[in-house]
Amino acid sequence: MSEPAGHREPDRSPMHHRDFDLGSLEVFVAVAELGSMTGAARRLGLTQSAVSHVVRQLETAFASQLLDRSIRPMALTAAGQRLWHWSNRILTDARQLPAAIGGADASFMPELRIGCIDTLAAPFIPRLLQRLRDSVPSFSIASGLCGQLREQFLARRLDVLFTIDSFDDMDQVDSLRLLVEPFVLLLPRNWPDVADEAALRTLSRALPLIRSTTDSALGRLVDQHLRRLGMEVPRSFAFDATDTVMAMVAEEMGWSLLPPTALVKSRQHLGHIRVLPLPTSGFRRSIHLVTRKGELGGLPEGIHKAGRAVIRQGYFTEVFANSPWLKPMIGR
Repeated sequence: MSEPAGHREPDRSPMHHRDFDLGSLEVFVAVAELGSMTGAARRLGLTQSAVSHVVRQLETAFASQLLDRSIRPMALTAAGQRLWHWSNRILTDARQLPAAIGGADASFMPELRIGCIDTLAAPFIPRLLQRLRDSVPSFSIASGLCGQLREQFLARRLDVLFTIDSFDDMDQVDSLRLLVEPFVLLLPRNWPDVADEAALRTLSRALPLIRSTTDSALGRLVDQHLRRLGMEVPRSFAFDATDTVMAMVAEEMGWSLLPPTALVKSRQHLGHIRVLPLPTSGFRRSIHLVTRKGELGGLPEGIHKAGRAVIRQGYFTEVFANSPWLKPMIGR
């Protein structure tokens, strides 16, 4: 059967977002609210014909009648009501964009990408996220070696770092200190006290040093300190996980030097090792919160405050119970 003259099927081709813009949605919202193209034109400073043209373009783009023109004032069809609803949401979001991108609301992040050195990550990160989850809707977390995290940060795959690298060599980075902690001496549980440097040298000749690998910042710091002391300690065991280092000491395979945050991470071994002050002074490390200067608004200060609260409120409880002498040695 032939179709009646003048009949044309509606355009069913796929619609794209480029078929309309914020300006056309603003025109449609004005028509919907005023029930008049003349009134919408007056509100927006346009001609009535320009408003009518925009509405026709939207009806073509959506392949739907948006206004019932048979009544006065004009009323929205069901499709028109849906478009009015979504247009209001889109325009509201658009009006908030300037503040969200670079203004007063610049601290908002739809997803915050956090990097954290492995020795601090657990249980610090879960407790930190509990404090931040009301202000940041989504997180992604990377933990690992200090150098790897630095590379990811510089490649903009991470927004925030908890690291021992303060990025002092870079001007466009802000660094806030989270804590300062000493290195401590880990011994098999039946080993006698190591009270001075001479006893430390005796220990190094009697038992192997359980090391962190030299590609880790932790391993390099320990090697540098031993060189400062003039101690050449033979290499026997090196591990990239501090949990394995502590397990080796617990099994009486050797001794080690670690910071207290590593003890928190692997606290299940605390009952099977001795933790003593290192008899050589001045061997400490700092952990910093690192962000790009000016990009996250007030968010870094909020993260820093939350991180300090985590450290203060029970983070070291089991380590301090095992080694109460450590408490005054950790600075914040």
